[in-house]
Amino acid sequence: MTLHIEGLTKRFGSHTLFEGLTLTVKAPAVLWAPSGWGKTTLLRILMGLERPDAGAVTGAGRVAAVFQEDRLCPQLSAVENVLLVLPDGRARRAAVEADFALLGMTGKALTLPAARLSGGQKRRAALLRAVWAKADTRLFDEPFTGLDPEAVLRAAALLNARCAGAPALLATHDRAAIEALGWPVLDLEALSAPPPPGGAP
Repeated sequence: MTLHIEGLTKRFGSHTLFEGLTLTVKAPAVLWAPSGWGKTTLLRILMGLERPDAGAVTGAGRVAAVFQEDRLCPQLSAVENVLLVLPDGRARRAAVEADFALLGMTGKALTLPAARLSGGQKRRAALLRAVWAKADTRLFDEPFTGLDPEAVLRAAALLNARCAGAPALLATHDRAAIEALGWPVLDLEALSAPPPPGGAP
């Protein structure tokens, strides 16, 4: 599966976020652009949640995502939130719990309802849900928010192991995480045509 983005343009009124964005993604990569450029909007377009003003996206297939918000079922545990995306979830519980352990989350934290978890614990659950979901393309919007440096390194190692060989785009400003991932960095400003006067800086 190859993700193709061709001539993508997105505006909000007179404000242009990006224009003429074209790229091809066959393997994991980091999205890099200044704050406010529109990385989240781009990911939402790839998810089918926003429509571009021009251009096209092809080859995304089935998409799994980590949003900036965790979007967990608050009454379910972290493990149960991951098992929701698996048709044979009960049989995979031990493997899912092992992945939580890799991210430094074990014991009571795995049995509490998501509503009672810390921000970092919720982020781990959201990350693993996207990793375990059956998908052709994976999209991660600031997935390391709330994680301490050791947890970021563990999460980067897990993503390296699980996302290789398929399209994945990860938006982050965490330079340590970018180094740990070792993924190519896509400079979105350089790939987009300059916005017209009055557009994004």
